Amino acid sequence: MVDSGHRRRPAPGALAGAGAFASTALEDAAWLSLARASAAHTPAQEHAGLVAGRAAAHPTSPDAIVLATHLFTRPAPAAWYDLEVRSHARALLDATAVLPAADRPEAPEQLRRALVNSGDIDAARA
Repeated sequence: MVDSGHRRRPAPGALAGAGAFASTALEDAAWLSLARASAAHTPAQEHAGLVAGRAAAHPTSPDAIVLATHLFTRPAPAAWYDLEVRSHARALLDATAVLPAADRPEAPEQLRRALVNSGDIDAARA
């Protein structure tokens, strides 16, 4: 990522351009942590639909919820971006809603708010 002619260094524990690693064989817990850290400092991840899809497969992971929220609230690099990320983010939110309370991560409210703010009024009722 370029800033004032200088290349930014990724934050410690983050992958620069983590979207490109969405289909890597890296173990999911490690990948989720790295991808979340990357999305926190990198606007508009490439391959955000793939990243959100992989995160959506882990409704008990707080990293997955935070990652999906970051992806959904960052600037979109293309018109189709929000559609792909939205469908995975909504699936993740719906999956957390059916978990037993003890297994439910604390962060889904942030994701719900991001969906509602984007116009998904049904997320407010979920």
